[in-house]
Formats: sequence, structure tokens, C-alpha cells
Amino acid sequence: MSPDTREPAPRVWRGRARRFWFAGVRPTWIAYRWPAVVALALGAVVLGHLGYRWHFDATGEARSFADTLYASLQLFWFESGSLGPPVPWPLQVARFLAPAVLAFTAISALAAILRDQFARLRVRWFADEHVLVCGLGRIGVRLAREFRHSGYEVVAIEDDEENSAIGELREEGIAVLVGDATDSTLLRTAGVGKARQLFVVTGDDQTNVAVALDAWELVGEGREGRPLACFVHLLDPDLLNLITEAGVGTREGDPLRLEAFNVAERGAPALLARYPAFVLDGETPTRPPHVLVVGLGQMGRSLVVQAARAWRRAFGRDAEPMTVTVVDEEADAKIASLCERYPRLEEACRFRPHRIEVESAEFRRAGFLDDPDGRGVTAVYVCLGDDVQGLNAAALLRRRIPDRAVPVVVRTTERAGPAALIGRLGGGVLAGLHVFGLLELVCRPDVVLEGRNEELARAIHEAYVLAQRREGKTPEDNPSMVRWEELPEGLRESNRRQASDMDTKLRAVGCVALPETDWGAEPITFTPEEVEVMAGMEHDRWWRERAEEGWVLADEKDVDRRRSPYLVPYEELPEEVREYDRNAVREIPGLLARVGFAAVRVTEG
Repeated sequence: MSPDTREPAPRVWRGRARRFWFAGVRPTWIAYRWPAVVALALGAVVLGHLGYRWHFDATGEARSFADTLYASLQLFWFESGSLGPPVPWPLQVARFLAPAVLAFTAISALAAILRDQFARLRVRWFADEHVLVCGLGRIGVRLAREFRHSGYEVVAIEDDEENSAIGELREEGIAVLVGDATDSTLLRTAGVGKARQLFVVTGDDQTNVAVALDAWELVGEGREGRPLACFVHLLDPDLLNLITEAGVGTREGDPLRLEAFNVAERGAPALLARYPAFVLDGETPTRPPHVLVVGLGQMGRSLVVQAARAWRRAFGRDAEPMTVTVVDEEADAKIASLCERYPRLEEACRFRPHRIEVESAEFRRAGFLDDPDGRGVTAVYVCLGDDVQGLNAAALLRRRIPDRAVPVVVRTTERAGPAALIGRLGGGVLAGLHVFGLLELVCRPDVVLEGRNEELARAIHEAYVLAQRREGKTPEDNPSMVRWEELPEGLRESNRRQASDMDTKLRAVGCVALPETDWGAEPITFTPEEVEVMAGMEHDRWWRERAEEGWVLADEKDVDRRRSPYLVPYEELPEEVREYDRNAVREIPGLLARVGFAAVRVTEG
């Protein structure tokens, strides 16, 4: 990391008119346009009838109600007859209002017929730096809406033309293309090469992987600037682990940055952040927490691992293990599998498995709450696949646990239906029952964008700020010493690119980054030769980044004019500048540990 690393990139101004139109900002009455059209049509008929009646009365012509009604209906086809003066004002208004209503209805009908073609043209002309969502299941719809409501431009692809969400999202200003996301032509039409983020959430793992591979090929055809952040949702935990273990990011220079994720797995940290298994107070609690987990599916497993890792890191290996009671039909097998994957898990947790079916009488008796060690449950997490079943189980446990200080948290897919009702009531026997709507709380920009690479980029920035403080620098001396959220986007992207390149540097010295499973293992220490190799690579990466941004070599550093004396080979740098890069690579093991990864040596040197 050279001293110029944190200088701002130029900002690009984007036309407000184009953004306003693309975003689909609409007056509120548009949502009620068809009732309004019907009302206007009836108004035109009434005014026409009234005008004709006044006219015929004034001229002394005798016409029936049927005659005036028929004449009023003809106004929609520009047929008002040859009327001499006087023409009453109601008829004058009706003669213009009726054709206008007909024209609006015809144009709307034509737009409905050609809406997909209009959407494609709209995307082709205006989409830029947008969020592309492939698949409009519950996850895709939630992502599209949350990003749209957060001010992002959103384009979606859905292959089921009968999906009711298509019309709803279009009403909200989101461009939806109907077709197969694995069609490279459609992906190109959706502007994947110009997109800022791509979310592939079709509901089928093989389809999601295929779309990601197609996107990788397409964005490699000439994408410039920042790589496309591609988030691929995977249901199969083994496939998710396999892709995650392939590296914490893509190589520097790759056009696409891949992030594999699962909403259930991503939901566990968010749930624990809101309803922690224990509270840090600076000292080891006299009684370790006793956590009850009902349902050891993907989220339940992730929740146990996250809580155990936090317990171990907070209080060290000498702390007494926390008690984890697990209620699941396959509790023993699932715990054994989890401990096989995380060898140190049994040191951090004392497991109490109970093979019980949730709807059984045995569960209703709740004998698993009886702790032979006399340690009452301190937190309850219900993580079942069926929302109603989960709510019933959580309500039963809430009644069985009299201490309202013990939180009972139930994970639901969405905070709607019965979950919304219980959340609103929340009193009486349900006091202390908390509903965690997974999609509402996870499918948000601030949560879902926090992938492995983003976490690592944030850790890099935090380490940089800490190092600057140690040198006595302040935010007044260095404007980059701010919180990650306050950092200019150009600097955040620089940290992301440094995080992406970490895997490349590790491989150069025979190492890889893998999810941390052995929490007690000593972190790797690089040899001086390895540090020198990776420091040179880090400087070369930084040099390429600066060259892409238009920086030139100069004797003096000038941020405003993009000049730097450090755009030279690593060997020609001053010693103190080379030390910046050495420190950056020495920090890699610690940075990886902060996001749950570890640098592992796979070959010698």
C-alpha cells in the first residue's frame, strides 16, 4: 500500500432528467389511473348529455333521452354532429374530454401489448450503473424493491410471463424483461456490461451458476473501470462452501467479482447483531450462555457457528464453553457434521442434542428445557423452514419460559401474515417473542452488499486508519481517516480491488485463503522473502490502478493534478514507501481472520 493509495477518484455527473425518467418517478394518481379514466369517461357522457339537452332546448328541437345519450357516446369518436350556435359549455368540455379519454386508453392498451419491447428500449437507451436482478421469486422481488426504494436504478429478468410481480414492479418504475436469464443476448440487452451489481436468484443453483458464467464472458468483452459485483444465491450448502473456498475474491483485473451467498446464512449475523446470544461487558460472564436452537437447517447451523466463534474470540480458549441445546429430528447427525467441519466447535460449545419432531407431544412437553446443570436457557432461536410451524413453536416456548428477559426469536421468511400480526400484538403471553423477517432484514443494500470481499475491503480501510492514528495523524491531516460509510466511492472501490487481489498474492507464495475452521490454529507468518514478493505485487497493482485513473509521474506529489513520484518500479521506491507495501501484506492473515478466513500454506515457499 503506497502513500497515495487513498486519494479520491473523479466523480461522474449523471443527468438528472435521464435518472428521473428511468427511476419511474410518478405522481401518486398514476396508481389510480384506471378508476380515474372510468370517472372521466362517465363525466364526458354526463356533460355531453347535459350539453345536448341544453342545446336542443334552446333551439326548440324535441329529442329523447336515448337520442342525447347516443349523441354523447359518439363524442368518443369525434362525432358531435353539425351544431349551430349556441354550443353550451358542458358540450364543449365533453367534445374534447371524450376523445382524450379514448386516446389515453388506446395508447395504454398498445403500451401493454408492446411493454416488453418498450422495456428493452428503455434499458438499452438509459440503463447505466444499474442493479440487475435475475429471477423474480420472493428473494428477487424483495431485492429489486429494496434497491429501487434506496434510489438505485433497477432492471430485472424473469422467465415466467405469468408472474404477477412483473406488473407490480413495472408500476414501481423497475424495468422488467421477460425471458431466460441464461440467454446471453437477453443478458446483453439488460445491460450486464454496464451494470453496477448483478444478483442471480432464480431459485435453481445450476441456473444461477450458468447465468454467472455467461455474465463473466459478456462483461469481459470490453468492460472498463470497476468490475461487476456478481452475487450468486446458492441453496446447496456444499456448493456454497465449495465456491466460497475457491477464494475470497476474484483476481485483480478480472471483469467480474463473484460473491456466493445464501440469505439464511447471511441472516445469522444480522439476527445475532439484533438479538445477541450474550452481551459483551469486558469480563467473562460467571455463567456461560445457554442457547436453545430449534431447527438446525442452514440458518440454524450458521447461527451456532457465529455465536460460538464470537464467544471464543471474546473470552479466549480458557473460557468455559457455552451450552447449546439443539432440537431437531436429526440433531445428532447434524451436530456431528458441523463439528467435523469446525474441529474447535466442541471446545467452544457443550452440545445437548434432542431428536424431537416439532409438532409432537414430546416437543409440547418441552423437557429439553430442563438443564441438569441448573443453567436456564438465556436465549432461544427458532429456525424452521415453515413460518407457521416456527411461530407455533416459538409461542409455545415463550409460554414455557416465564423469564421475559430471555429473548425468544423466531425466524420467518417475511414479516407478513401471522408474523406481522404477532409482531404488532407482542403483549400478554407473547411479550418477549421477537419475529425476525429474514427477507426484510437481509435483502437490503446495506446487508446483502456486505459480502466477503466487501467485509475484507472494510477491514483494509479500518487497518489503514488505525495505522495512521499510530503515526499521530488526524482526519484534519488525512481526510481519508473517516468511517467506511463516509469514504468516497472511489476510495472504497480501491479497497475492494486490493481485497480482490489478495488471493492472487497468496497464490504467488504457495498459499490460499480458506474459511477459518480451526479457530485455535496460529495464524500464518510470511517469510521476509514472501513479504518482498507480495509487496512488489501490491505496488504493481496500485501502479496499474493509478495509471488507469490518469495519474502521471512527477517529482512532487499533487493530488489535484494526479501526479505522484511513486509511479516507478518497486525496486526504485524509497525504503519508507516500500515499507507501506510490506505492512499491507503482513496484515493479510489478520484481515482474513476478521472476515472468518485464514491464509493456509499449500506448497512450500
